[in-house]
Amino acid sequence: MFEKLKENKQLWLNSLSIFIVGVGLLFIYFILKNVGLITEEIHTFILLIRPVIIAFGIAYVLNRPMIFVEKKLKGISRKLFKKEITSGVSRSITILFLFLLVVGAIYVLFNSIIPPIIKNLRLLLESLPMFQDSMSYYINELGPYVQSFITQQQIDQISSFVTNLLSSAGTYALQLGTGVITNVTGFAISTLTTIILSIYFLKDKEVLIDSLNKGAEVLLSEKVLSRVKQLLRDLDTVFGGFLIAQLIAALLAGICSTIILLLIGHPFAILVGLVTGVANVIPYIGPILGAILGSVLGLFSSLHLAILSLILLTIYQQLDANVIQPKLLSSSVGLNPVWVLIAILIGGHYLGMVGMIVSIPSAALAQIYLTRRYHRLKEKQQI
Repeated sequence: MFEKLKENKQLWLNSLSIFIVGVGLLFIYFILKNVGLITEEIHTFILLIRPVIIAFGIAYVLNRPMIFVEKKLKGISRKLFKKEITSGVSRSITILFLFLLVVGAIYVLFNSIIPPIIKNLRLLLESLPMFQDSMSYYINELGPYVQSFITQQQIDQISSFVTNLLSSAGTYALQLGTGVITNVTGFAISTLTTIILSIYFLKDKEVLIDSLNKGAEVLLSEKVLSRVKQLLRDLDTVFGGFLIAQLIAALLAGICSTIILLLIGHPFAILVGLVTGVANVIPYIGPILGAILGSVLGLFSSLHLAILSLILLTIYQQLDANVIQPKLLSSSVGLNPVWVLIAILIGGHYLGMVGMIVSIPSAALAQIYLTRRYHRLKEKQQI
C-alpha cells in the first residue's frame, strides 16, 4: 500500500486530503459537542484578562493627551532651562500628572456625583406610586385637548408601562450604584491593578510596540506586514479621533443638560444629565433621550416643569445635532458635516444603534482609502 502511494503521487494527495477533511470534521464535532464548555472557558478567560483590556483602553484614551503634555513640557523646559529634558523624565512627569487628574476625577465622582444620583434614584422609586394618579390628573386638566384622541384606558396602560419601566431601571441602577460603593475592597483592588497596567502600557509603549513588531515580522511577509501597519495607523487616526470627539460631546451633553435642568429646578437634573451624557455615545441620541426622560420625570413635580424641560432640552438637542456633533466629528475624523449626517442616517437605517455608532469612523476610513486609490490612479494617469 505504501509503495503504491509513493509511486502514485495523485493517490497520495487524495489520501492526504481525505485525512485532513476527516480531522477537520472531528474537530468541528468536538467543538459542537462541547460548545457550552468552550463558551464558559472563553467567558472565564475574558473575565481574567478584563483588567488588561480596560487598562489598554485607558492607556489608548490617555495616549494622545500624554503626547500633547509631553510636547508642552519639553517646550517649557527649553524656554526655562535652555535645554530639553530627557524623554524618560518628561514621560514620567506626564504620566504622573495625567493619573493625578484621573484619581481626582474618580474622587469627585464618588463624593460629588454618585451620592446625588443615588438620592435621585431613591426619590424616583419613592415617587413612582403617585405617577399614575399624576398622569390621570394632568390628562383631566388638559381636558378636550387630549381626550379626543386618547381614552382613559390607554392613559392607564401608558402610565402603567412607564411606571414599570422606570421602576425596573431605577431599581437596577440603584443596586448597581450601591453595589459599587459597598464592595469597596474588590473595586479598589481591580482599580489599582488596572491603573498599574495602564501606567506600564503608557510608559513602555515603544518597547511593547517594538516587541509586537518583531513578532509580526517573524509571522508575516514584508508586504502583508506593511499593509497591516498601514491599516492599524488608519484605524488609530480615525477611531482615535472619533473616540475623543464622542467623549467630549458626551461630556458637553451631560453637563449642559444638568445645568439647564438645575436652572429650572428639576428634581432629577443630575440623573437626567448622566443618562443624556452616557446615551450620547450614540451620535445625536443622548439629548433626545434626555429630553424625553426629563419631561417624563418632570411630571412628578408639575405639568409646567415637564413641558419646560421638554422644550429646553429639545432646543439643546437641535444645537447638539446640527452644530456641536457635526463640528466635533468632522474635525476629528476628517469628514464634512454633511457626510457625517448622511453616514449616521444610513448606518441607523440598516443597523440601528450599532450602525449609528460605527457609521462615522467607517465612512472616514472609506474616505481615506478612496482618496488614496484616486491619487494612485491619477499618478498612473488612469483617470
